[in-house]
Formats: sequence, structure tokens, C-alpha cells
Amino acid sequence: MIAAYMKRLEQSLAHDPGLSARVLQEVRDHLEEALAAEQLDDRCAAERRVVERFGDPCELAAQFAPVSLARCARRAGVAIALATVAILVMMKARVFWFAIVQWRLSEDVQTVANLVITVDRYAFWLAACIGAASLLYIARLHTPARLHADFQKHLRRAAGLFILATVPLGVSVMSDLALTVLQLRTVLGLAAVVPITSIAIEIGCIAVIAFMVGNAARRLARSELLQPR
Repeated sequence: MIAAYMKRLEQSLAHDPGLSARVLQEVRDHLEEALAAEQLDDRCAAERRVVERFGDPCELAAQFAPVSLARCARRAGVAIALATVAILVMMKARVFWFAIVQWRLSEDVQTVANLVITVDRYAFWLAACIGAASLLYIARLHTPARLHADFQKHLRRAAGLFILATVPLGVSVMSDLALTVLQLRTVLGLAAVVPITSIAIEIGCIAVIAFMVGNAARRLARSELLQPR
């Protein structure tokens, strides 16, 4: 009985492996203590009584889920904000470096570059605005004592905002990459290390937030199993 109970609890907490490990260990200890206190010779009957007193594993998991999901969402929101700032810093650093080394775009690519710059600018500021909105939204979200449908609805909205911020930010980074390629297509050397490094940092930022947003979305989807029927 206890093994089956622990299995169901583990499945209910699958949205957060770290939380699952901590809760399972704590619950296992409590169940073993309660079992040891039982005065029944029939172990199966004793386990049944202990498990019944402990309650439904899905109900138990639903008490831990809100804090876990809210923490994951807030981390994703903060990651988007920090990545946006880091990408902006890399953009400014690259422009400053090009001015120092006096690198200019050649006339034959100027038209294309101007179009890419326009796309880059609008995509970045769109991402910045949506990212700020998503961070404010999740910061104002009250974490309930127990998981319920309304809280999950707000988390889905937050996840949608995260995705809407990540996509244009990715477009901005790809635009930065295109502009850097146009700038460096005829100039390579030690001075190219700075722009190449800055682009690598931007791509790394996008990869991190894509992972965190995807992780938050996956955990939210798994937590749907805990929603009261």
C-alpha cells in the first residue's frame, strides 16, 4: 500500500523533480513513523490505515504545486528581463567597438543593413515591452495555498507572455548576427574577437531563456493533472 501510494505521489509531483525528491523523502519518513506506531499484526491492514489517514496523494501534491510553479514562472520572467538587458549592453558595446576601430559597412550592403537594423530595433523593443509586462504580471500574481484552475489560467497567460517576449528577442539576436556578418565579411582579425564574443553572449542568453520558458511551460502542462475534476 505504501509503495503504491508513494508511486502515485511521485507521478503527481512529476512537474518538479527537485520538489518531488524532497516531498517523497519527507512523506516516506512520516509514513514509516506512523506505520511503526500501529498496533496491528497485519502489516497490509496497518499500511492501509496509515495511507488512508494521510489522504489522497493528488490532494497532497496540489498543496505543494502552487509555490513550485510560481517560483519557476518568476525565474523565467527574471531571466527574460536580465537577458534583455544583457543583449542591449552587447549591442551598445559592439557599436562602440566598431566606432573605436573605425569599421564601416560597405556601400553595397547598406540598403540591406538598414532594413535589418529596422527589424532589429522594433523586435528588440517589442520584446523588452512584453518582457517587462510579463515580469509585472507574474510579480503581482498571488500564490494560493492549493492549486486551482484560476491560478493555472494566470500561469498559462504568463507562459504565453514569456513566449511572446522570447520570439522577437530571438529575431533581434538573429538580426544582430546578420549585421555582424555584414560588418566582418571582409575584416577578420584580432579586433573581430569583441563583436564575435558579444554575439555569442547574445545567442547564449536566448538559449538560456528558451530553456527556462520551455521548462516552465512543461511543468505547467504536467500540473494540469492535479486540477480538481
